[in-house]
Amino acid sequence: MHVWIDAAADVPELTVFGMTPVERHIRAALKAGVPAARIIADYGSGSILSLPPDLAAAGLRIVSGSGTAAERLKACAAELGDTVFAVSGDSVVDPRLFVHLAPQHQTLVVSGDTRVPRALAAAWSAVFGDWTEKGSAADRAVLLAPGTAIPAAADVHALGATLLADGSARKLTAEGFESHVALQRRDVPFWVRRVSDAHARAATERFLFDASYKGSTDVFTRYVYPYLVWPLTRLATRWRVHPNTITWIGIVAAFAAVPCFALGWWAWGFLLAYVMSVLDSVDGKVARLTFTSSALGNVLDHGLDIVHPPFWYAGWAIGLAGAWPPALAQGNPLFTAAIVLVLLYVADRLVLAVYKWRYKGRGLHAHAPIDATVRAVIARRNIFLPLFLVGVLLGLGPETFWLIVAWQAATVAWHAVRTMWILARKEAPRGIQTA
Repeated sequence: MHVWIDAAADVPELTVFGMTPVERHIRAALKAGVPAARIIADYGSGSILSLPPDLAAAGLRIVSGSGTAAERLKACAAELGDTVFAVSGDSVVDPRLFVHLAPQHQTLVVSGDTRVPRALAAAWSAVFGDWTEKGSAADRAVLLAPGTAIPAAADVHALGATLLADGSARKLTAEGFESHVALQRRDVPFWVRRVSDAHARAATERFLFDASYKGSTDVFTRYVYPYLVWPLTRLATRWRVHPNTITWIGIVAAFAAVPCFALGWWAWGFLLAYVMSVLDSVDGKVARLTFTSSALGNVLDHGLDIVHPPFWYAGWAIGLAGAWPPALAQGNPLFTAAIVLVLLYVADRLVLAVYKWRYKGRGLHAHAPIDATVRAVIARRNIFLPLFLVGVLLGLGPETFWLIVAWQAATVAWHAVRTMWILARKEAPRGIQTA
C-alpha cells in the first residue's frame, strides 16, 4: 500500500498539537510501518512547505502534480499500480487505519460519521469548548484498489462521495476493525476529522485529547487533572517537548518526594508527588498525540507507575513515626503497617496479571462496565495521595494510613474474587466504551 497525501489542501497555520495535518499523516504512516518511499506528498501547483529535518531526510516522495486532487491522484495511482490510501491535507485520520487498510485490496471510503464516545466529563468540555461525538459524513479518506476508475472531484472528500454514489466503492465498516485499545482500556471506533478552519481545528484538538484518555481510570485523573493536563499538553506539543523528557522529570519528582516524606517535610513531599502525578498524565497524552511513543518511554512510564508507590508508602510511615534514620522506625506499628501495605500492593498487581495473561493483554478494568466503575475508587496512587494529604492536614495522619492499608486489602479481595468469578464462568470481555 502507498499513502498519497493531498498536501495542496493543507492550511499551514492550522496546526493540530503543533503539527500540520500533512506532517501528522506522514508521522502516522511511518509509525504504522509504511516505508518512507511509499509515502507521497503531492503539493499540486502550490508551494512546497518545508518539513522537519527528520522527515525531510526520511526519503519521502515530494511531488508537484497539476490539476485537481482527483486528476493528480489518478496520475499517481496509474504510475504505482498498487493500492493507494488517499488522505487530504485538511484532515486528520485515525492512525490505526494505516495498519488496518494495508492488507486490503478493494476500494473503500472511510467516512467520519462514526461515533466516538467521550471519556472526559461534560464539565471539561463546558470549560474548554465542546466537540462532536459523531463526526461529519462529509469528512473522508479513500483506499483505491489498482485499476479503480477515478472520477472528477475537487478533493479527496468529494472523491469519496462520488465513489460511493456510483457504486465504485463501499463504505468501511467496523467489521474486522480492532477498536479495542489495550493501553486505554476502551473501544475507540475509527475516525476522520476535517481541519478546515480555526474552529474545526480547536474542536479536533479537544476531540483528540479526549479520545486519548483511558476508558477506566480514577476519579481524579478523569475529573480533576484534565484542567491541568490540557494546557500542559498543548504547551508541550507546541514546543515539541519529547514525552520521555516529561517522564524523566516525573521520575525525578517521584523519588525526590520519598526523602521529603520520610523527613516529615510534608509540603515539599506533596508538591513533588503531585508534579509527578500530573506529568504522568501529560507524557502519555503527548506521546499518543504526536506519534512519539516508544518502547523506552513505555517502560519508563509504566515502570514508574508500578515501582514508586511502595517507596511513597514507606516514606509516609517513617515520616509519621518521626523516626530518622529509618531503622528507628522498626517496631513501630506504622512501620509494620507499611510492610503489610507493600505486600498487599504486590499481591494486587499479581492478581491483575492473572486476568491480563488469560485475556491476552486486556486489563480487568476493561472487562465490563462494573469493572470500570470500581476502577474509579480502588486502591491507587491517585486515590491515596489526596486522602493522605487531607489526613495530614487534619492531624489524622496515622489513622489515615491505617485506612489506606484497609482500602488496599479490600481492593485485593475484590480483584481476586472478581477474577475467579470471571474465569470460572469463562466470561468474554464485554468492553468499555466510556466510564
